[in-house]
Amino acid sequence: MCAGSFDDQRRLVLCDASPLIFLAKLDRLELIAKVTGRPLVVLDGVVRKVLSDRAGPVEQQRLQSWVYGVDVVHHAGALVSSDALSESDRATLAWAVENKAEWLLADERLLRRVAQSYGIKVMGFCGILIQAAKRGLLSPEEARECVDTAIRDYGCRLSVEVYQKIRMHLDAS
Repeated sequence: MCAGSFDDQRRLVLCDASPLIFLAKLDRLELIAKVTGRPLVVLDGVVRKVLSDRAGPVEQQRLQSWVYGVDVVHHAGALVSSDALSESDRATLAWAVENKAEWLLADERLLRRVAQSYGIKVMGFCGILIQAAKRGLLSPEEARECVDTAIRDYGCRLSVEVYQKIRMHLDAS
């Protein structure tokens, strides 16, 4: 979900793969820029990951179009040594810390937890939908349908507790 708000004046947002993948599947990538209002950065390794052969042709086209509007940077270093984090996640974390990213858009729980320990605010796919509903970019019903579609059709996994919290946030929108 969301830790903090994009209403404060901060510098940049680093995007990890999972929120991009789900938003591309739902044809809602534009919400990232609309919700954050900040310069967006994606590592080239994340771009390769989201544009891999595992992505369907429509999803690939949406992601390729979206990538043209963001800064794609190269970074292969790692800040922490961890078998629990993927190489891509370690590089994302290292870049975020080294470049003082204010926000990291990511769904992977351990990546989010470690990023927060470095003072980086985090928001995931569902947090973007919640913020979009709060800002009137989506109706609460549209945001709920996006979450439900991601779970039902695209393999988004949420605990019952997290799902209930998302519904509560959307009901309050």
